[in-house]
Amino acid sequence: MAESATLNERDQKLTEWLGEAHRKEAELEADLGAHIALTQKQSYKKRLQKHLTETREHKRRVAARMKKLGASSPSPGVPGVPAAMGEVAGKALAAVKGQVGTARAILTSEPETHLRNAQEELREEHVEIALYSRIETFAQEVGDRETAQLARSIRRDEERMAKFLAAELGRLVKDVVRAEIPREQRAGGSRRRTTASRRRTTAARRRTRGATAGQRTSARGTAGARG
Repeated sequence: MAESATLNERDQKLTEWLGEAHRKEAELEADLGAHIALTQKQSYKKRLQKHLTETREHKRRVAARMKKLGASSPSPGVPGVPAAMGEVAGKALAAVKGQVGTARAILTSEPETHLRNAQEELREEHVEIALYSRIETFAQEVGDRETAQLARSIRRDEERMAKFLAAELGRLVKDVVRAEIPREQRAGGSRRRTTASRRRTTAARRRTRGATAGQRTSARGTAGARG
């Protein structure tokens, strides 16, 4: 409470929203660690590892900005809850989600586990994009260029990750199809069956025509011999 008394309205709101961002980064740091442990597809895993490094850096930069604005803790802004509990709460939530993800991995195929995790990651990226857009716009409106630049920089990282995940989602769906759906039930499967059937029919007709022609030739030869 003493902290709120030392900050003006602008900086109090900024540190409150930055605290929200810091908690989200802490939550996603734990989420990404859990997802990486469950990921076998190397190209996807490598990108998650890169974003985990980015997430840790985002958390550090947000905490540093909050401190510069006068916040005594990296996670204020939750009335009635000690400030130091913010990051702990975020990580606790991520731990529960991680347990759910692990249980799901036991019950589903590897491609579907990857797909479900990517879907969650994409959703969280859009939450972060909205959060940092809000902070950026507010900071611009109150003349805090440094906070606006920080929020813009992080938002762009999140947008790049969201773009990757949107594309990866399509690739992962295709992995599920290849792993779980029989070839004849996929798009083009009936067309392939029809084409194969036509080829077999054509080959049979050729064999029939060849046999018929041979019989005719043989018959003419026999008739000539009799004559």
